[in-house]
Amino acid sequence: MSDTYVCSVCRETTERPYGVRFIVLTCPACGRHGRHVHASLVSLLDRVPESERGDDWEDRPLDERLLEAVEAGHISLGETAV
Repeated sequence: MSDTYVCSVCRETTERPYGVRFIVLTCPACGRHGRHVHASLVSLLDRVPESERGDDWEDRPLDERLLEAVEAGHISLGETAV
């Protein structure tokens, strides 16, 4: 069984045989080295109210949005199985 991770920059997915919140690797699609977010966490970003999202929300990397949402209390990483 494998888990899906999403590149924070280009959103390309990759599979790995373990379940953690983030992995750090070079994306085979965009070539950027950075955090890939577990796919289950990406869906939690929809819970952030639009009124709380900055003007650049959609342009920011997924990992930055996720950390901001956690810090603001919009989501909790304890809600996930990873």
